[in-house]
Amino acid sequence: MKTSHFNPPAVILAAGRGNRLLPLTKDRPKCLLTIGGKTILQHQVQALLLAGVDQIQVVTGHGAELVREVCNGIATYAHNADYDQTNSFDSLACTNFTIGPEGLLILNSDVLFHPQLLANLLADPRENVLLADFREDLGEEEMKIIVDSNQRIIEISKSIDPSLAQAENLGVLKLGEKAARRMLALGAERDHDSSIRWVPDGIHYLRHEFEFYTLPVSGIPWTEIDYPHDLAAANEIIYPQLHEALWERR
Repeated sequence: MKTSHFNPPAVILAAGRGNRLLPLTKDRPKCLLTIGGKTILQHQVQALLLAGVDQIQVVTGHGAELVREVCNGIATYAHNADYDQTNSFDSLACTNFTIGPEGLLILNSDVLFHPQLLANLLADPRENVLLADFREDLGEEEMKIIVDSNQRIIEISKSIDPSLAQAENLGVLKLGEKAARRMLALGAERDHDSSIRWVPDGIHYLRHEFEFYTLPVSGIPWTEIDYPHDLAAANEIIYPQLHEALWERR
């Protein structure tokens, strides 16, 4: 499943507390909740390694020491000391990767996905691409997307009217070198727009400077884990569809 070209380093944003999953996340971040006997974080790291991505950095916050134990020897770390007062955009700004011509992969740590999705994303020749689930049953909670006829992102926000949105953002994004550098620079600016709280807000802010595109999941299984019922569905429905591709490949 490795792609034929060189791959960007990956940042996994794992600083959040996961309050909507309490009490399961009282003593650990939600990326360390288990699905199929392994943590969400382990599943993500395995998908990255299968795709040939061997530079992985995890941005920690809540339960940082536990996260380091899980990824010992596999990843490097950055830390968002203000994790309880900030969101994913500020966690991204904490990364200390030097951005090269490969660009950067960015993953939210609460997403379980089939490794083929990551392989498809890396094989996409476009520079700035995020995975998106195109469907009609979008609600208020999803990070929603509006695209043009070329799948270029016109708007991305939770506040989009669901009746106008076309897709949900998965939280798995590939940036080219210039967009990655600009995104990190924006995060480092202390006077940046206060409305930029999440990584998709950064995309929305920069969408007139760079073209960002969607790559449809096209029915390949994935899920985001925000609530206890999401965790149950991940174990019972989603994981059985992808465990072989993740853990039993030869």
